[in-house]
Amino acid sequence: MARLCWGRALIELAAALERTIGALESAGVDYIVVGSTAAAAWGVARMTRDVDVVVLLAPDAGEAMVDALRASGVYLPESDARQAVEAGGSFNILHPPSGGKVDLFVVPDSDAFTRSRMGRRVRAVVLGVEAWIATPEDVILAKLRWRLQSRSETQWRDCVEIAAINDLDVGYMREWAAEIGVQEDLAELLGEEA
Repeated sequence: MARLCWGRALIELAAALERTIGALESAGVDYIVVGSTAAAAWGVARMTRDVDVVVLLAPDAGEAMVDALRASGVYLPESDARQAVEAGGSFNILHPPSGGKVDLFVVPDSDAFTRSRMGRRVRAVVLGVEAWIATPEDVILAKLRWRLQSRSETQWRDCVEIAAINDLDVGYMREWAAEIGVQEDLAELLGEEA
């Protein structure tokens, strides 16, 4: 019974992700799949209720993105989407027929860390959908940054698992850890002294 529920949840997420990725690519918007879904691509076995996607949005691309999403058959709260486009932030995308959900995080194209993540992203099949995902290094760095406020053990476990089974570019990680303020956590993760 649990296996059937797990499969149903994955189908729902895949449907929402497929529509969202199709809309973003048709609008020419740079994006990366991040969070638990990207962590799963790098070896972390954990279920999630939604897929997190970061978009790097040029000032003149917001309207095209919202139009493409609307035309793709997903539901998005228009006011939340427009506010995120104008000021940064996030909004939910729902695929009504399946119930799948994507959280879309809009980042201005001036954000250096996100630009770096976009430049390093890799093409992979995620939940059966071909998409751009964050590298294992960038998944770890973003989770460590998120963990600064929450001190989440789940985020930490994800980082430990990704680090244990992937050959990481530690130099890159140290450089960005200093920029985003996660040097101590990265040193602990790598078994180094801070």
